[in-house]
Amino acid sequence: MKIDSRMSPLVSDRAQTTNASARTNYSASFATTLNEKLLEATSTRDVSSAPIEKYDFSNMTPIKFRETINVLISRGQMDLDETTPLIGMMPFPLSKVNCDGTLPAGFDQPVDFLAKIQYAIKETLSRNDRQGAEGLRIAGNALLRFHQAM
Repeated sequence: MKIDSRMSPLVSDRAQTTNASARTNYSASFATTLNEKLLEATSTRDVSSAPIEKYDFSNMTPIKFRETINVLISRGQMDLDETTPLIGMMPFPLSKVNCDGTLPAGFDQPVDFLAKIQYAIKETLSRNDRQGAEGLRIAGNALLRFHQAM
């Protein structure tokens, strides 16, 4: 006895239609859910309505600079693309080099970070690193949005 394993054309057409409509329903429900979640996220995180706090980046200690950048990132006022070039200017917990556990004296001294960025841009361009200079320029412009000399 020979068994025909092929589907009849009526059944295969129906199966294809059912699969296509299931995919359409799934895609539509996913798109709807995604849009709802995006609307929730944008409505709860309305950064534009919050007043922009001003900082003096021309007279700030490195530790205060790191804390300020972290606050601006957590509030959504700066993104990682803007702040990545600034990482080298920030102290981190392993920067403690004194044996007694105290911070080096330079961490408590105010620094002009805007001038430091300008200097870094010049140095980067002297090495013909245009991409690095562009990243520093973007970071400098981001700081200028929040800068106010005290």
